[in-house]
Amino acid sequence: MPKSDPIFSPLNEPQKKAVEHTNGPLLILAGAGSGKTRALTHRIARLMQDGVKPWQILGVTFTNKAANEMKERIKNLLHITQVGGGNLEFGIWNLNEEKQKNPKSKIQNPRLPVMGTFHSVCARILRRDYEHLGRDRNFVIYDQSDQERMMKETMKEMGIDIKELKARAVLGYVGRFKCEAVYPKEARRDATSDRMQKIVDCYGKYQSKLKEANALDFDDLILEAVRLFHEVPEVLDRYQEMWRYLHVDEYQDTNHAQYLFVTLLAKKYRNLCVIGDPDQSIYAFRGADIRNILEFEKDYKEAEYIKLEQNYRSTQLILTAADGVIEPNPNRPKKKMWTEQKEGPKVTVHEVEDQKAEAMEAIKKAEELKKEGLSLNDQVILYRTNAQSRLFEEACMRAGLPYRIVGGVKFYQRKEVKDVLAYLYVILNTYDTISLLRIINVPSRKIGKTTIAKLQAFGANEGMPLWDCLCNVEKIPDLNEATANRLYKFVELIEKLKEVSQHENVSHLTSQLLEAVDMEGWLRDDTEEGETRWENVKELTTVMKKYDTLDPETSLTSFLEEVALVSEVDKLNDASDDALTLMTLHLCKGLEFEHVMVVGCEEGLFPHANSSFDREQLEEERRLMYVGMTRAKKHLDIMFARERMLWGETQANAPSRFLDDLPEDVIERRSDDMLSVFAWVSEKGRQKAVKGEVDDIKNRQHLNVEFNQDVGADELDVNQDIEHELEEDMRIEHPVFGTGIITKKRGDIVDVRFDNGERKSFALSIAPLRPI
Repeated sequence: MPKSDPIFSPLNEPQKKAVEHTNGPLLILAGAGSGKTRALTHRIARLMQDGVKPWQILGVTFTNKAANEMKERIKNLLHITQVGGGNLEFGIWNLNEEKQKNPKSKIQNPRLPVMGTFHSVCARILRRDYEHLGRDRNFVIYDQSDQERMMKETMKEMGIDIKELKARAVLGYVGRFKCEAVYPKEARRDATSDRMQKIVDCYGKYQSKLKEANALDFDDLILEAVRLFHEVPEVLDRYQEMWRYLHVDEYQDTNHAQYLFVTLLAKKYRNLCVIGDPDQSIYAFRGADIRNILEFEKDYKEAEYIKLEQNYRSTQLILTAADGVIEPNPNRPKKKMWTEQKEGPKVTVHEVEDQKAEAMEAIKKAEELKKEGLSLNDQVILYRTNAQSRLFEEACMRAGLPYRIVGGVKFYQRKEVKDVLAYLYVILNTYDTISLLRIINVPSRKIGKTTIAKLQAFGANEGMPLWDCLCNVEKIPDLNEATANRLYKFVELIEKLKEVSQHENVSHLTSQLLEAVDMEGWLRDDTEEGETRWENVKELTTVMKKYDTLDPETSLTSFLEEVALVSEVDKLNDASDDALTLMTLHLCKGLEFEHVMVVGCEEGLFPHANSSFDREQLEEERRLMYVGMTRAKKHLDIMFARERMLWGETQANAPSRFLDDLPEDVIERRSDDMLSVFAWVSEKGRQKAVKGEVDDIKNRQHLNVEFNQDVGADELDVNQDIEHELEEDMRIEHPVFGTGIITKKRGDIVDVRFDNGERKSFALSIAPLRPI
């Protein structure tokens, strides 16, 4: 085939090698921004051009968007137009079946291969062949809410207290079992505790109830397709004959069940092409197993291995910085990303005083680039946890900068946040019926719609607002004693909290509220979502801290007034098209922006505290940083704070360890504090900063301590002598919190009890502690 062919002409040499490879297993290691979708679609187009029938090719992706994009590219490459209408993806199935029965059929050949997600492909297989397992192929597919309802019914029938085990938490375990292709019988053998035994029992009963309802959940679609292939070999053989050429995108994100599905289909002809990047494997919490791609060459010893290392997205400075961050991860295939885009600004690392300064600096940077002609749509702020979004939202509002939250709800619109605010509104004004209705059964008090309807009917007849009805439940007909008692307790709770509000500020009031209703236990249901909801509530208490100096009544009203005003501005910003994007790092994969800001780069936040003692989790955190950095085309800013109030607590954590791996020649350091810049340049310099000492500074006249003034490493020469070591029981002084004593030391972290009674934890590498 001539290389001037449109299938080959836009490709670089490694991409051409991938397209020219047609038979046998192939692993394409595709770095960030290296044109992997192009390589994959051109390879499929080449197969079709060489005479491989479209129905003999299967492409599996993780999103419908990716599948549709590949189909469009192939149509354009081969100048295919749709014939006779219909669905190109699903219409092929009937044609395939007809071709299998009658190869000489004159039915119009389908124009495109089957391309879809794992779930859509497996659903189609089961729709056609599920009866071979004795199941009805007209099954329904349960979504998340259906699954949760089914699990609650299951647990109720089993007599399991939902306070002891949350349905969502059990479903989390069930999902992990299914991703690992572990059935209830196998899971039962491995259950080592009473709690896990109950979870496994719920799993078995839940599966039975799904079967009774002729229903499958999303994870079942893949697991049942695998079981079909295992138990009915002739069905597997038919699909192996039909799909002789398999292509799997984002192979590093496959779980074990998906791995089995692919392995079974590819076993006969072994024409399997997988494409992915181990350095971008960031979904282990969803069951993704990085070993699938790392061990591909063990599974297919004859596999060809091609690296796509030319990047078409980022500048070389950004790629070098990202390579520095990912390099320390062990057991990764080595690759060196490069680009023809040599020019560009250095990666900027900002040190700021606290989380407010961080938000202000991020918005300032976005505005500066906007003035230079870069639209807000081309800029993004990436953070590790959803709770971090709040300050950036507020900073956008104050600056009048339109913004959008991707994949999440704006902070003050999150259910758990609105629930806590509703409690505070009721404490301030018990006649706020809207807020009262919101919280009367939050957390669940078994006060249902029927009871509320009776209260409202009584109020309508007597001309009473809802609160007065609650205070007169003994007068309401048809209320049983148990329900009346629950209403009495709710009124008692609100009255007690109203008393507290008279002498406590808003943050202390909220702490007592959360404890009284066990909000933490209700929200934290052993799931990642539950943990995020609780983090959001703790972050709300952070907002309240600035009102602690006001008297109790003013503290509550001022806080609620600010929230109400913020929410109104929030609504106005939704109408704008050009908006700054705010999103978590986990959601940014596959996207690209001219300007990327990765914020909150401190130990305990990013990498997340949960990864501190788990090597594999820490490696995934590093991959997450790499993914975030490689979203940037031209401008990359990385930010960390010396001190951060997060989730209601002040934390003084060290800069993220990932920053230590940034090559010095591709970054600029910026700070709002000259001393800390000196300290951060080297580990020995940090030790000097612990004591507030900076000696032998060269070129002092060139340094400017105003924020955003660059300080290069070559301008510093810090005296490396250490006169003091901070140890337990030593007296120290902090410029903000005063004097105190170190009660505990754990490596770089010390706990301090200050003379005013406050207790704080500090990272010695950045904390301005001085021995006295």
